Amino acid sequence: MSDFDEPAVGRPGAGESYRFLDTASHVVVSAAETAGRQSVVEMQMRAGHATPMHVHENVDETFHVREGRVTAHTDDDHRTVEAGGTIVLPRGEPHALVADVESTVTVTASPGGFDEFVAAVGEPVEDPAVPTEPPSEAVVERVHELAGDYGIEILGPPPVEG
Repeated sequence: MSDFDEPAVGRPGAGESYRFLDTASHVVVSAAETAGRQSVVEMQMRAGHATPMHVHENVDETFHVREGRVTAHTDDDHRTVEAGGTIVLPRGEPHALVADVESTVTVTASPGGFDEFVAAVGEPVEDPAVPTEPPSEAVVERVHELAGDYGIEILGPPPVEG
């Protein structure tokens, strides 16, 4: 039997909060609580938040949009997800996520570990507020430096639509 033999229950305010890039991110369920099987992070994104194109070789990601609207870009397509909608991006699929408006998204990573990346890159905060500015160059550099340690390959800049 694994170390994950009891339910892992996320509670508001129980986990750590971070300024992660230009999001206010809250670890709801850590990978440690599920013996590495999953992690759940709630992200409040400013309008215009955009991840670089990247790929997780060993992680499936589920994005449930609680508020707002985001667009998931892949190599071949893009899908817009409104509040209440969910998109699952399989491991190995290059993608980027753009917040079309201020949005709140719950991210489930399977196996877990995205929470650890958020903690490694982010800055712990007690009262997270949604940032109003893009991330600094130093923070973007840190993402590039640490991504490989978490099985993430950065492929290019965020998608830009004309």
